Amino acid sequence: MNSDQILQQLNSHGLSFTDIAKALKVSTAAVSMVAHRKGCSLRIAKAFSIALNKPVEKIFPDCPQYHCHPDPKKRQQRLDAVRQLSAA
Repeated sequence: MNSDQILQQLNSHGLSFTDIAKALKVSTAAVSMVAHRKGCSLRIAKAFSIALNKPVEKIFPDCPQYHCHPDPKKRQQRLDAVRQLSAA
């Protein structure tokens, strides 16, 4: 999605860049920069994902840095399993 499409989708849900910015306690400019691909923030990208009820990969298919970020709990579980192997 380009920035205009993101904004249009947000508007259809009664939201704006300003609403996202206020919710995240960041500037509206920061939110706009991510939407326009002039800035990078996984946190803001995830906020768009939640607000639009779409996977980050669908909103930002051209931004691989937002794709496939592991769940921190699953990461910790994997690390614990590796530690158990070394303890055996």
